[in-house]
Amino acid sequence: MKNFYFCNLFLKDTDYGKRDKKTRWEDVEPNYRERIKRLHKLNNVAFWLTLALAVINVGMLIIRSGSTWEEIVFRGGQYLAMLLVLKAPSVLRMRFKLEVPALLSIVIVLFCFCALVLGDGLDFYGRFPWWDSVLHGFSGALLSMIALWLIHIIMAGNDKAIYFNKYFLVLFLVMFSLGMGACWEIIEYTYDSISGTNTQQFMASTTGSIITEEDIPLCGHEALGDTMTDLLLDFAGALLVAIIGFFRHEKIMEGYDMAIRMMKIDNEEIPE
Repeated sequence: MKNFYFCNLFLKDTDYGKRDKKTRWEDVEPNYRERIKRLHKLNNVAFWLTLALAVINVGMLIIRSGSTWEEIVFRGGQYLAMLLVLKAPSVLRMRFKLEVPALLSIVIVLFCFCALVLGDGLDFYGRFPWWDSVLHGFSGALLSMIALWLIHIIMAGNDKAIYFNKYFLVLFLVMFSLGMGACWEIIEYTYDSISGTNTQQFMASTTGSIITEEDIPLCGHEALGDTMTDLLLDFAGALLVAIIGFFRHEKIMEGYDMAIRMMKIDNEEIPE
């Protein structure tokens, strides 16, 4: 059975797998408790940094001559989206009893900060043409990590043992990331069509999300370059995580197991 993962997290003969057994904060491994504390510190720093940058950046746009309301709303919306991302883990825990693994939460916060605050809020997409490509490779890896977490939740929620083929796992992670990447390209295309932005980078004169009437669009085959490059980078990032998951699945799942146990801790016991 070496090509299969075995999941028995909630079998009745396991100690912490009993559904009626409460888990206390003190029962969580010290290393994972430290990760949670570091995550809370990171969230606090990211929250206040995002808020400060939002006030400064949007304020400067308002008082600067030549700024349009479309640009002000767009930039401000990116900061607001980042603040909502920071609140998402607490909402998932409080409303849906879902605990996002600490490492995955940290990666999500870093990615969203780079994409929303630095990318659109501070226009890194326009200043650095390679910024979008780096983040798409990052997003492929992130989506594969999310797929691993979803698989673990599904497997852990079953009362019976589940055997999961390793090769199918690799295929699923790559296909999940590519599928989500394709959905994101559809969202970007729709958003650009409605709001007149350049998130798909179809302009020859700028790689920024905000465009003007003077900007010149790409033509022909070149107009497909950004979308296809993004999907290829999604594939590369997903494949990297899939290969790591193939060889180090048990180690990765230790943190995910802790997240499953954290779901059974009363919210008020978890320090903020």
